[in-house]
Amino acid sequence: MEELSKLSDIELKNKMAKLKEDLEDVENERSFIFKQSGMHVSSGKIVAQMEEFDAESKKLKESITECDEEIKNRGL
Repeated sequence: MEELSKLSDIELKNKMAKLKEDLEDVENERSFIFKQSGMHVSSGKIVAQMEEFDAESKKLKESITECDEEIKNRGL
């Protein structure tokens, strides 16, 4: 992730909003895909997709935490 300290206050807040939006999209997509009752997919593929969603979600949550810490450090 780029150096957060180099971002302006507005850029940092926009980045935080974008990360939260991306996380919500990943969680919605995960929920939508795995609630499909008529979908026939191998269990191996489901496990791989679940791991991919979880990894992406974890990465986004870590980035959100970093942004949140920077925002707190700036007193925003």
